[in-house]
Amino acid sequence: MTGFPNSPRVLKGGLVLIDPDTSAVQRIITLQYNPDTLTRSLQPQAVKDSGDRSEALRLTGPPVETIKLDAEIDATDQLEFPGQNTNTVQFGIQPQLAALETVVYPASTRLLSNNAMAAAGMLEILPMVSSLSLFIWSRSRIVPVRCSVPWSSTYPFGSVN
Repeated sequence: MTGFPNSPRVLKGGLVLIDPDTSAVQRIITLQYNPDTLTRSLQPQAVKDSGDRSEALRLTGPPVETIKLDAEIDATDQLEFPGQNTNTVQFGIQPQLAALETVVYPASTRLLSNNAMAAAGMLEILPMVSSLSLFIWSRSRIVPVRCSVPWSSTYPFGSVN
């Protein structure tokens, strides 16, 4: 935040993970900085391959919305005061990356439960249910999202311990 008295208060976006069964908040992942780029696209669900021109304006459902953003994770600000940020000195940005990765991995408790059921001769047919992910744009804009996380990690100074 700047020292200028009339500068606006900057709100940061993030993800909130909700338990689908209990609606309890499991995790809040705040973006360190607002994204440099954020794109939103809508793909209409139209009738396909009918060959009939009268069907050209018919829709089969709401459009598929895609949100893409580039989030920057940086430990430089925290490394300025190493005595106050010992976790950052020790682990770097790995805790932030691990928090983001939990969005696309099943919970370890479910994996252990399914393994125990398989050992007892029971088989779970349905795929595991993931947390409900909500993307927070602002106080008035919260949307459910399905995260597909193509990570691109860049370490400018060689490898990170």
